[in-house]
Amino acid sequence: MKIKALLVMSGTEVQTVKIPGNFKFIRALVGKDVSKIKLARDIHIIANNNAPVSDFNRILKGKVILGSFLIIATKNNKIVSMDKKAIRRYTNMFKLRKHKNKIEFYREKYLEEYYTELQKTKQKNIEQVSEEVVKLAA
Repeated sequence: MKIKALLVMSGTEVQTVKIPGNFKFIRALVGKDVSKIKLARDIHIIANNNAPVSDFNRILKGKVILGSFLIIATKNNKIVSMDKKAIRRYTNMFKLRKHKNKIEFYREKYLEEYYTELQKTKQKNIEQVSEEVVKLAA
């Protein structure tokens, strides 16, 4: 049975897709290690837990969602098609233009912190090696 869902990929607009309604296919599409984020009573995001840290996609409640993800509907714990109202609502919520500036801000902030930490780690390693060389030379 095919269902209607929303596919949200980094750097692209939200797409309505028809996919098989089983988790095996969803895992193949999104990634093997998935997490489920509740958006509404019967609407969930299925995202990849192992998405690359540099693959910033969208912002949800101040948190960055990494990698491609699906928005699906459920009913009685079974995956079902999203109705037109839900498709319209979440397509609008995750429009690229609404998230692009925020994503760039978070990406720059993250990369700045990442490179600062990397520099600190390198400096510590250099200091440790220098101390060991001094001890060996003495």
